[in-house]
Amino acid sequence: MKIAFVGPSAVGKDAVSEYIAKKLSLTHVSSGDIVRDYIRTNNLGNLDRKNLQIVANQLRTEKGGDVLVTIALEKTPDNLVLSGLRALDEVETFKKRGGKVVAITAPLEMRYELAKARGRIDDKVSFDDFKKIEEEEYSSKDRNGQNVAQVISMADFEIINDGTLEELFEKSEKLTRSLIVQ
Repeated sequence: MKIAFVGPSAVGKDAVSEYIAKKLSLTHVSSGDIVRDYIRTNNLGNLDRKNLQIVANQLRTEKGGDVLVTIALEKTPDNLVLSGLRALDEVETFKKRGGKVVAITAPLEMRYELAKARGRIDDKVSFDDFKKIEEEEYSSKDRNGQNVAQVISMADFEIINDGTLEELFEKSEKLTRSLIVQ
């Protein structure tokens, strides 16, 4: 089984991916972790959100728009839960290789509070600043850039995270188990 969870930041992609991987004995690979490792290995600066975005876009431009998916599938060709795809070629390649894509969405205000609670943004980032960052990531004219809105629209399924973490896990597990049966 190959399944990817996509969506905007602070929506629960990694938490769901880790939960599903553990529950179903799959391997979780985070595209963000691939980029973080690349930054560390090549001494490319800080691990802040903006630098992650810049380096990921450069990687896609230099090594192909689906480079992060290719790396993940080389590590784990089967029984994979992949989180955090942001570019069109990533989703297309993942689906061509037999993967199913699930979008997780949530209200912006809820994601802002989750990002603050998880320490992904500090208290100096206002809701308006968070909203502006989100708008930048939602669509790019560059095919190798972050196109979260289009990636979400390419998903095979959608889960709305509008409750507790346990409810999100339950929705995700129910959907994932239904995919195993198909």
